[in-house]
Amino acid sequence: MTRPRGTGAVVLRLLRRLAGRLGLCLAATLVAYVLASLSFDPLAELRGQQPRPSQTVIDAQAHRLGLDTPLPARYLHWLAGLPRGDFGETVGGEPVAAELWRRSGTSLRLFLAGSLLAIAAGVLWGVWNALRDGRASDRLSLIGSLVLLAIPVFVLGTVLKMAWLPVNEAAGTQLLYFSAETTPGSALTGWADMSDRLRHLALPTLAIALPQAAFYSRYQRAAMLDVLGSDFLRAARAKGLPRRTAVLRHGLRTALIPMVTLFTFTFGLHLTGGVFTERIFGWNGMGDWLLSGIQHEDAAIVASVTLFIAVLVVLAGWLGDALLTLLDPRVRRAEAW
Repeated sequence: MTRPRGTGAVVLRLLRRLAGRLGLCLAATLVAYVLASLSFDPLAELRGQQPRPSQTVIDAQAHRLGLDTPLPARYLHWLAGLPRGDFGETVGGEPVAAELWRRSGTSLRLFLAGSLLAIAAGVLWGVWNALRDGRASDRLSLIGSLVLLAIPVFVLGTVLKMAWLPVNEAAGTQLLYFSAETTPGSALTGWADMSDRLRHLALPTLAIALPQAAFYSRYQRAAMLDVLGSDFLRAARAKGLPRRTAVLRHGLRTALIPMVTLFTFTFGLHLTGGVFTERIFGWNGMGDWLLSGIQHEDAAIVASVTLFIAVLVVLAGWLGDALLTLLDPRVRRAEAW
């Protein structure tokens, strides 16, 4: 049987790599579920009530939560429900799935908006700094990026709120909102609803994007400086291409190749920052739910949120592989064979 070559081989290898990495999601849920189950005591709040409930009530709650079965059996039961979209029940008896889908959409809007803005701003910022290497603007940019990286995300979110408050007061209206995903109790539709959501989205997106952009810009600057001194770029200039055209058409594409890997491997770290951002700006997303699940010692919530984050990280890694294949002809030739 002949092996596929060319584009078909590239696509096949990427799909196989995706399937292999999805197994990592199950491994992540196993670790999260086992650790949470071993450390959590969902019955502690019930036993601590005054007056203390009868042992029959406590045993009934333990049976409902499956605590009277071995831990491996509980995990396999939770795992068996995933293909049906059943993520188990919370300690309070509510289905996890409904809350998971609602909150995942909220978090995805915030995470994707912040990450895409950070990548675009970080790349442009880094290229701009590389083209002004050694100038005063480059040094000031370095100081600014270090300051952004040194500020914790929960402090940055508070600073953004305080900085924008005088703007709202000067305008006499709420140009941007400080909390929630939408205005509570509003029944807006169409463009009015979209505008309202964007005004709520702006500040938390900045809180996520600014530190990421500062981080990416330093690496993009270094990658761009390597390209600016390369032989192929000097050859392009020698053929008569203007500097800007040569840099954007040939140099930027080459400088983006190592950045794709960086974007992939830092995506999971930035999801952690999103947890605090959701709490600061009152977004009822996955990060806020994870903290609530830990507070209520709910292993099903912790495992479900872990699965959500693991899937996002795996998809980001796979998308990074696909972009790397698209940008680097050496990778395409290797994949084709």
